[in-house]
Amino acid sequence: MRTKGSQRNTLGLRLVGETESGSASTIYGPVRAGLTTSPATNKAQVPSELLNSWESRVEILESKYLEVLDILENDIIPRVERLLSTLNEDTTD
Repeated sequence: MRTKGSQRNTLGLRLVGETESGSASTIYGPVRAGLTTSPATNKAQVPSELLNSWESRVEILESKYLEVLDILENDIIPRVERLLSTLNEDTTD
């Protein structure tokens, strides 16, 4: 680290991998500290995205529920009714 008035090195804090120029080396080349952070997320956008995600999941669950209900009403209940009707018949003759 150099100070403005002096060209000699002075002791100070330095990032791991930081060179004399103040850049840090990465596998993508040198970068300046502070330039690698992502922009702040819009706080109003996060709840909206979560709500959209939950609404999508609810739609999927409703679809599966209706599919299971359809199978129950059209396949399982008629089979059970036929089975019960044969059990109620008097076969002792």
